[in-house]
Amino acid sequence: MAIPFRPASPAEDLPPYYQDTGNDDIRQCFRNFDVDRNFDLFDRQTREHRSRNFCIDFGEDEGDAFCAFDLNDKAYKKLLESPRPTELHTRWINIWQPYNQKELIQTLASHFDFTPRLLGMMTSDHMPPRNNPSLRMKKSSSTLRSVFSHKSQTTNMSNSIREKAKQANEQALDSESSIGLTEMMQSTQLELVRDLSHYQLVDDVWHWSTVDQGRRCKFLFMSREMGHGLKSSADSNADMCIGYNSLHNVRSKETNTRPIISDRTRDVPHGKRVWNWLLLCEDKTVISISEDPFPFVNGALNKEDVKVLFTTRRNTVNVFRQLTKAPTPLREAALTQLPIRQRLGSSDEETAHRPTDAPGLLFYYLFEDWGATFDLISRREHGYAAELDRLRQEMLQTANLTHVDQLHHIGCQLAVLKRVYQSYELIIERVLKKQEATLASLKNSHILSGNASLISSHPVINDSPGPLVPEADSLLGVALSSAARVRFERLKDRIQLYALSEISECLDQKESLVMMNFNLIAIKESFSVERLTWVTLLLAKITILFTPVTLMTGYFSIQFKGLEFEVGSYWQAFGWTFGLSAALLVLFSWVSGTFEGKIITRSWTRAVYDVAHRWVVGRRKRGKMM
Repeated sequence: MAIPFRPASPAEDLPPYYQDTGNDDIRQCFRNFDVDRNFDLFDRQTREHRSRNFCIDFGEDEGDAFCAFDLNDKAYKKLLESPRPTELHTRWINIWQPYNQKELIQTLASHFDFTPRLLGMMTSDHMPPRNNPSLRMKKSSSTLRSVFSHKSQTTNMSNSIREKAKQANEQALDSESSIGLTEMMQSTQLELVRDLSHYQLVDDVWHWSTVDQGRRCKFLFMSREMGHGLKSSADSNADMCIGYNSLHNVRSKETNTRPIISDRTRDVPHGKRVWNWLLLCEDKTVISISEDPFPFVNGALNKEDVKVLFTTRRNTVNVFRQLTKAPTPLREAALTQLPIRQRLGSSDEETAHRPTDAPGLLFYYLFEDWGATFDLISRREHGYAAELDRLRQEMLQTANLTHVDQLHHIGCQLAVLKRVYQSYELIIERVLKKQEATLASLKNSHILSGNASLISSHPVINDSPGPLVPEADSLLGVALSSAARVRFERLKDRIQLYALSEISECLDQKESLVMMNFNLIAIKESFSVERLTWVTLLLAKITILFTPVTLMTGYFSIQFKGLEFEVGSYWQAFGWTFGLSAALLVLFSWVSGTFEGKIITRSWTRAVYDVAHRWVVGRRKRGKMM
C-alpha cells in the first residue's frame, strides 16, 4: 500500500470535524485549500502520475475548503461515517488507478450501496495490450499480483466446482453425457469471463456507456411557491452513476499534418481513450473514477507519456483549480472559469441557491470536458476537415485508388465518433429524465400512493410486513438542480450542433470525395484514351503521307531495259506525289473531322447531310431575296 501524500507545511488548525475522526492520516493530510502554499502543493499533485486519489470538502465562504491527497480506505471510511458540517456542503472524491485501490472502492460501494456488478466493473483489472509483448513486461507489480491472484482464485473455484459436480453426478446417475455437459458449461463460462472483461469491452466498443440509478442521494427539486429556493427531501434517497469513454486529442506537432492515419489501427479515431465513472451520491458527494492511461508502465513516464497524462487530466485539473479561492494559473481565462465557488452576485436569492447548486454543477463540469469532447471534430485547422481537404487537393493533382482506401478508413473513424457523441446524448437524456411511479411499481409493494403518502402518520393499509415508504421517496434516480439541468440541456444542443452536424457534414463530404475520385479517374482515363487516339491518328497520317512516295521510289528503283531515270525527274515526281498526298490528307482530315487530332463527333453521312442542308437553305434564301 502506498504511503499517503503529506504536505511539507506544518500541521494546521483543522475544524473539529477532521480532528474528531481520530484518524492520523486525516489530521496530517487535510489542509486549507484556500491557502496559497497548500494549493501549490496540491496543484502539483494533480499532475503527478503516482497520485492515487484526493478528497475536497468545500463551502461557499473563503476558508471553507479543505483538501487531502492519497488517503487510504480507513480514512475515507471515517470521513463517510462522520456527519459533515453544513458549511462544507459539497464533497468531491477523485480516484485514479482504481485497480490499485480496490479496498477504497469497496468502502465507497458499501457506504453508498453499489450493485455487485457495478463494484466488479469499477475494480476490474486492465487487460494486457494485444500483440505487444514488450508492453506486457512493463506491468506494475500490484497489477500482476492482482491478476495472478484472480487467476488462482478462478482456478481454485473451477477445480472445486468440478469436484462437486463430479461427486453429484456419480451419486445421482452414472451418465457420461451429463458429466461432459457440466464440464462444457463450466469451460464456456470461464471463457466468457476471460473474453468479456470490462476494460476489454470499453476498448473494443468506444461508444459503450452506462447510466445506473439507486437510492443513496437526496432528490433536489424546485419549489413552485414564490420566495422559496431549492429544497432537499429529507427522506428521498437515490444516486446516479454514469460511465463513458472520453476521447482526448494527443496529436503532436510532428503528426499534426497527417493526424488521421494511425499506426495502431486505422478504423478508430486518433486519440487517447479513457474510461470514466461519475457518481452523484448522498450528502452532496460527487465521486469521479478515471482509468489509468498507462496501467502497465513501471517507473517514471517519458516526455510523450507525460504530455498525454496532462491532456487526459486537463479538465480534472481545471475543475480542481476552480474550487479554490487562492490565485490559480489562467484564472482570468474566460473558458476556464466555472461558477461553482466563484460567483459575482451576493443577493439573498443568489446565495440561497449556491449550496444546492454546487453538487450538480460539479457533476456537470466533470462530465462536460469541452476541450476533449469537441477538439477532435470541431476545430477547423486540423482534424478530419483538414484531412479531407488535403485528400481533395491530392485528388485534383493525381487521383488514384489509394485515396478511396484512405477515405474508407476516415469514414470508419467518423462513424465511431458519431456513435460516441450519440452515447453522450443518450447519457444526457437519461440524466434529465424524470422518474415517475407506475401502477406496476406500486402493485404488491409497500409504497403509499396518492393521498395516502401525504398522511403524516403511516396507517396500516395492508397486513404485509415491512416499512411503508411514500411514493415520491421510492423513485430511483436524482433530480438535478435547475442550474445543472439547464447546462445539461445546453450541452446536448452543442453536441448536436457542433459535433454530430460536423460529423454528418464530413461523412457527406467523404462520400462526395469518393464519387469525385472515381470521376477523376474516369476523366483521366478518357484523357489517356484521347491522347492515344491522337497519336494513332498522327501515325496513320504520316503513313498515308509517305505511302505514295514509297511506291514512287520503288518505281524509280526498277531497272527497265532501255530506260534510265534522271535525278531531276525523280525529285519532280517526288514533289508532285508528296504535294498531292498532303492535299488529299488535309482534305480527308477535314472531311472526317480529325483535323489536328480532333476526335470525330459525327458521322460522314451526317456531315454531308448537314452541308447539303445548309446549301439548300442558303439557296432558298437567296432566291427569296431576288
